[in-house]
Amino acid sequence: MRDEPSSSCPLCHQDGSLRHEAVRDCLFGVPGQWGIRTCSNPDCGLVWLDPKPVASDLHEAYATYYTHDEGDAGGDVGGSRGWRRLIVRKLERLWLGVLFLASARTQVEHMFLDDAAPGRLLEVGCGDGRLLARMRRLGWEVAGQDLDAKAAEQARRIHGVTVHVGDLASLALPAESYDAIVMNHVIEHAHDPAALLRECKRLLKPGGLFVATTPNPDSFGHKRFGAAWIGLDPPRHLHLFPLRTLAAIAGSAGFGRSEVWTTPARAGGLLAASADIERWGHHRMRAGVTVIQAVAAAWYQLTAGIAHRLNRKSGEEAVLRAWK
Repeated sequence: MRDEPSSSCPLCHQDGSLRHEAVRDCLFGVPGQWGIRTCSNPDCGLVWLDPKPVASDLHEAYATYYTHDEGDAGGDVGGSRGWRRLIVRKLERLWLGVLFLASARTQVEHMFLDDAAPGRLLEVGCGDGRLLARMRRLGWEVAGQDLDAKAAEQARRIHGVTVHVGDLASLALPAESYDAIVMNHVIEHAHDPAALLRECKRLLKPGGLFVATTPNPDSFGHKRFGAAWIGLDPPRHLHLFPLRTLAAIAGSAGFGRSEVWTTPARAGGLLAASADIERWGHHRMRAGVTVIQAVAAAWYQLTAGIAHRLNRKSGEEAVLRAWK
């Protein structure tokens, strides 16, 4: 996979200071080392990968990506591994209830659309389609888009959803076609995030809602784990967005109104994975959860929740909602 230097900010073109150096892919084993830079412009603050993969080669970073794993893509709980997953999920829900985070988790899982009337929904970067299947059960008429033909085929076969394969702009979908467009941890993968948001705005009906979740570089977890924080995910995460940067990019894309905040609702699993990276140098996505990992996740969910009560900008995930 070829790469190219990227020492200046892709958004405001100011210089960037090196925050982490020689970071590796600790999830899927893509060879190489990368740096993580932070924009020196206080009005921007974008965090980005340097060097960046050449756009035409970026698909190589996804050859063994987790959306190709059919292990529990259909929600099957058969077998010992499936039952362990189900038990862990139920215990996690109980713990979230104790921490008063159960409703926050539900909001994340529904992409903050609980207060919107169901209509036509497009998920950009839908992967294996599990979110689309969930939103369809809530009454939405769903369709997806993804660059990955293999993941799209799984989404069609397992969940029976419509998925458009290809670059969103190149697909030239009809303008003003959707009541809502969502991106769950996708914007950080985009070579040109501003152009991606402009295309989403074009596809929304007047008054339509756009929602994106993305790793928060100002999070409690990033401060705690540094270069081992799972939100860095080199070389797939090209850009990370502080809240002010998310709001600015929505405005530059032409959205009339937007709001941004952070949430700790999925912090437990994310930080337990970061702890694996810190200790072992790697983490296996969607592998069976060990007792140690489950206890670690419960602990980190507690500590991240406390941190968020003290600092509302410290959640592991940043959220953008914007209206056309």
